[in-house]
Amino acid sequence: MRRLQSDIERICQLSLDSRTLRSRVVARLGQDVAYDAFCFGTIDPWTLLLTDDVSDGIPPGNAELASHNEYLVPDVDKFADLARTGRTVGILGVSSGGDLSVSERLRTVLPAIDVQHELRAVFLADGECWGALSLFRRGDRADFTPREAELVHALSRPVAVALRWACASAAPVAPAGPAGPGVLVLDGEGRTVVANETARHWLDELGTMAPFEVSAAARAGRGEEAYLRVRSRAGRWLSLWGSPLDADPHSGASVVIQPTPASDITETLALAYELTVREREILEQVISGRSSTGIASALTMSQYTVQDHLKSIFAKFGVRSRGQLVARALGIPVDAAPQ
Repeated sequence: MRRLQSDIERICQLSLDSRTLRSRVVARLGQDVAYDAFCFGTIDPWTLLLTDDVSDGIPPGNAELASHNEYLVPDVDKFADLARTGRTVGILGVSSGGDLSVSERLRTVLPAIDVQHELRAVFLADGECWGALSLFRRGDRADFTPREAELVHALSRPVAVALRWACASAAPVAPAGPAGPGVLVLDGEGRTVVANETARHWLDELGTMAPFEVSAAARAGRGEEAYLRVRSRAGRWLSLWGSPLDADPHSGASVVIQPTPASDITETLALAYELTVREREILEQVISGRSSTGIASALTMSQYTVQDHLKSIFAKFGVRSRGQLVARALGIPVDAAPQ
């Protein structure tokens, strides 16, 4: 265990982007915990919806089936349950007792991807969940063991901290996107029925997982939780809201995609960069474009105190100016940020 944990911690300290980090972590994990297929997703810590996945060995076309199981039917070892209870790891064969009547996932999802065994894990840091992993084995292999579950459990915090950092520090690689909301309509099978041009643009950056998740959560009646914020593959912060069509879970859902409000971005950044409450308030003011004088007035403090807090924020973000800070926070090119 110590060798595996040491190697994973070393990977987590390399400041990798999220997708590379997840690929490197699961590759090293596979040397100690064998698998035939995997899916490693990032999670919005506030709504516990999956936002992006790196996977291998899973036949295409199963995303909606997995989302349907996760949100619309009872089952064991749901990612949200593992996160909320702090249990972090579950072996489907153990949790279900191998009883097909206990787990629809065992009955429908696993056969669809030609596997028989599943180990699930979530990655928690300071009570917040930042990622979720499913490892799968074919039926000609033995099931996952409690010892293997213990190995994965030991990785929860270091991997979560690295995922949190990668989410916050992703560098922007594209110019500003289109104005206005993107709107999708998905049917009950998760297929896109209608999409405006803006939505199609955002989907090129997001992939299909985030819309699937929001759509399924909306159809499951999760209300305000049918919402997630995600750092796109181009480094932008986007928010997705889902609403069921005609209040019928079988009729599909609409999904609206827009740039994430600054207040929601700072919630994530406050966790990732370990900002104090006051530093978070000042960051929000900087993003809104207020001067030091305006910040001092709004927060009832001296300009000297504002500058002290700004120095601390700059140091935590590794930047030297307001423009660089805003660019890092909002995922926009430095030359497009206010100076």
